[in-house]
Amino acid sequence: MTRKNAKRILVVLCILGVYIAVLVMGITEKSRRSLYLESENASPDHVRVSVLVTNFNPVGHELTAQLGFRLAGSIGTDEVTPAADLKLLINNVRGQQEFDFPKGKRINRIEVTFPLNGDSNRYPFDKHETTLRLLMTTPAQKSHAPVSILPEPERKEALESDQLTVGSVALEQRDTVPLSLTLSAAIPGAKFNGNITHSEDTQVTGIKLSMRRANNLISVSILVNTMMTCLAMSVLFIVLRFVGSEDKQVDFVPLSLSIALIFGLPALRNIQPGIPPVGAFCDYVSFIWAELIVAISALIVAWAWLLRSLSESKHP
Repeated sequence: MTRKNAKRILVVLCILGVYIAVLVMGITEKSRRSLYLESENASPDHVRVSVLVTNFNPVGHELTAQLGFRLAGSIGTDEVTPAADLKLLINNVRGQQEFDFPKGKRINRIEVTFPLNGDSNRYPFDKHETTLRLLMTTPAQKSHAPVSILPEPERKEALESDQLTVGSVALEQRDTVPLSLTLSAAIPGAKFNGNITHSEDTQVTGIKLSMRRANNLISVSILVNTMMTCLAMSVLFIVLRFVGSEDKQVDFVPLSLSIALIFGLPALRNIQPGIPPVGAFCDYVSFIWAELIVAISALIVAWAWLLRSLSESKHP
């Protein structure tokens, strides 16, 4: 085997190895971007709330989730039928924030939307945060001691941070139901991290989530932006060579390539998963410059052809 053939085989093996590695990472990427949280309550009488994240919308600043409920102990006559009236309070930004589950009536799964904070224009390196806050109560069976009220600065901070605000009078008239939580978040293109917190003062259960783009999505975005830049620069070099040549015969291939890329680059840009409208950070890195380069290249070819035509008409 000659050295030249050995090099070719080595190159083919390297390409095949990279291809297989990418396939393996693609098959197993769900385990790296998904999140599962669980918090058990020691009380025998509690409600298990299962939260399933179904949609991640950074542009609309919303996170959608489905909530399912299972009753344990004396709270329910069975797993899905409460033995007393229950009320769920949640920081839903679309529709109602209070859900009533009457005694003896089956509890159905509900869908809620939570506020999402972040800057989607930093795509694909944008990060977002949200907190899911839940409180479930039932009519009080005995008198309660007065509930402490947060000082004014803390109450203002809670309101501005989209926390779940509950009146002290309402808490005095109702018993808080212990909650056990499970959360599952596995959306393609998004990587989740988070934890579950329990507030002792307000008895509100919170799930704090942080989200960013998945590693495979970031890789695709970087690849697409590199392709756009390389295509635009290649067309520019072809045009400059055409303009610098002494051949009087006009070649319209550079002009055709430039015009095709003017309309082709937006389509290439939009194959990036979940990309926001034009104006994101990645657009200023490659797309806008690539569009500008191919447009200027088309103008250079057009004017070069026009000047050469005028020169030939004056000096036949």
